[in-house]
Amino acid sequence: MTTALIADDEPQLLDELQQLLAEAWPELDIVGRARNGTEARRLLDELRPDIAFLDIRMPGIDGISLAGLAPAGTRLVFVTAHAEHALEAFEHAAVDYLRKPVTPARLAATVQRLQAGADAGRLRFLQAWTGNTMKLLDVDQLAALRSELRHTRALSQDGENLLLRTSLGELMEQLDPQLFWQIHRGSVVNARAIERIERRDDGELWVHLKGLNQPLPVSRAHRGRFRGM
Repeated sequence: MTTALIADDEPQLLDELQQLLAEAWPELDIVGRARNGTEARRLLDELRPDIAFLDIRMPGIDGISLAGLAPAGTRLVFVTAHAEHALEAFEHAAVDYLRKPVTPARLAATVQRLQAGADAGRLRFLQAWTGNTMKLLDVDQLAALRSELRHTRALSQDGENLLLRTSLGELMEQLDPQLFWQIHRGSVVNARAIERIERRDDGELWVHLKGLNQPLPVSRAHRGRFRGM
């Protein structure tokens, strides 16, 4: 049985996370609960759980510092209201980074990753730029990626238009091919963001994506993926 430790300094949120996990993953054995970082460290050393769900801002030892002290075999998931720590979290090879309030659907996606062990070598966040400002973009929020010479234009489901200083080819090597589909030589879409596929009178296929007003064309070379849809 897979074991887990959950840590949060707010009792109500600790209870809510335990209840959400019970619903999303009934077989998961929560072997420890911690109300602060010091207690969490003791339980990590004592119980050596398979997974640790850690709040970042806790009395004693913060979650980021705890990540560096966790047993090598413990996979880490951060649960926090503070998005600014995401980059640090993934530098510690975190499996996922959940924003509070945690929703059942978002936790279900995390559980799926943990069960499949599918995150090895896959990108979870992208460093995206708008002007001189860098932000961290969750790949789950992507709608599409479009090639721009040696860079890539990222279009989010929230309607943001951001620049990635990496080529589309390099990104495709690190994204899950089951979720990110190439529809054109220079265009990739997130399958989860597809709203509908339109077949026009001339036989051309167009992909309509959540958050984007402009549909994207599907080239002849990539129409086979949508056969039967």
